[in-house]
Amino acid sequence: MIRDRLCGLWRGGGRTLRLWLRLYWPVLVLMLLLGLCLMLRDAGTVTIAGFAVLAPLTRTIQDGPHSGVTTEATLEVMREERSPKYKVVLPGCPATPPGLLGRLKVVEKVSVSDVEARQRVVVRAGGRWWPEECEARWRLAVIVPYRDRQHQIGPFLNHMHPFLQRQQLNYSIYFVEQAGSDLFNRARLLNVGFLEAVKEGPWDCYAFHDVDMLPENDHHLYHCSPQPRHLAVATSINNYKDSAKLPYNTYFGGACLMAEAHLRRVNGWSNIYWGWGGEDDDMWRRIKFTDMRVWRYPPRVARYTMIRHRPQPVNELRYRLLKRNTGRYPRDGLSTLNYTVTTTRLPLYTHLLAHIGASTDPTGDIVH
Repeated sequence: MIRDRLCGLWRGGGRTLRLWLRLYWPVLVLMLLLGLCLMLRDAGTVTIAGFAVLAPLTRTIQDGPHSGVTTEATLEVMREERSPKYKVVLPGCPATPPGLLGRLKVVEKVSVSDVEARQRVVVRAGGRWWPEECEARWRLAVIVPYRDRQHQIGPFLNHMHPFLQRQQLNYSIYFVEQAGSDLFNRARLLNVGFLEAVKEGPWDCYAFHDVDMLPENDHHLYHCSPQPRHLAVATSINNYKDSAKLPYNTYFGGACLMAEAHLRRVNGWSNIYWGWGGEDDDMWRRIKFTDMRVWRYPPRVARYTMIRHRPQPVNELRYRLLKRNTGRYPRDGLSTLNYTVTTTRLPLYTHLLAHIGASTDPTGDIVH
């Protein structure tokens, strides 16, 4: 009788066990898998049924770039390093650069090769530079028009590269040389330099800079401004008199700083001034015509040394052309410029050899 009862209980319990297994077998399988993971955790990665399962690593790495650190603390770092989206985010550069020197000495006799020996390691081909320790606040294209001034390129690069680097700018220097033997047209070269630099941007602003004009104080920051800014306020050639003390206060020559929006608004520089003079006064008027104003730093900071050179042929028609420029700017400037250019990347600057046409312009711009 006892044996019959035991057999009955076994048969009833067997049905219960079979029912329980039928309902809860997935739970048992999962528990077995977790147990395997715990047993093999030292292997790092376990492959189960074709899937890689990351084991809970807790040991200390003995070698490699993360040696001596627990892997739990470095897993996310290692994943980021392997990720193609990984990027180091630099802090923004301070508003006032920490390495400024103040008053500077201008060295007029220095060759390009001498400057290359000092700057080639830090300046990238084409005259590009940006700070490595922080994100530059401004991106600046420096545009320098010239012809027959090769002896002044060395002093300019020797002075301006350290000057701009101490100001922690992301910058590039473009020298725009006029091809041919016609009268020099500074404004057309500035337009060429702007249009070529735009292609390699984006730049926040553009410094239009004569090769013979060098700043004497690096507290004169080449930072972008909401309005066009005249840079060369007090120059050695004028005994450091500021514009208010000159025969006219609309002087805009030597060096100036403008954003792309400013240039587009005034249609760039006028194309009709062949020979020395007139184009900077024309730009002043364009700025006024388009309801902008010129900003300046105080003359005690915005001082410039002008390297002496032989005078350029003067544009005898400049005053007559200035009188005719009212309302002319929409059809004279960037929109009507025709040119061809050859670009060469040199160690400390980008050289643009520009063919800008002749002083008798076939488009109808009367000059002579």
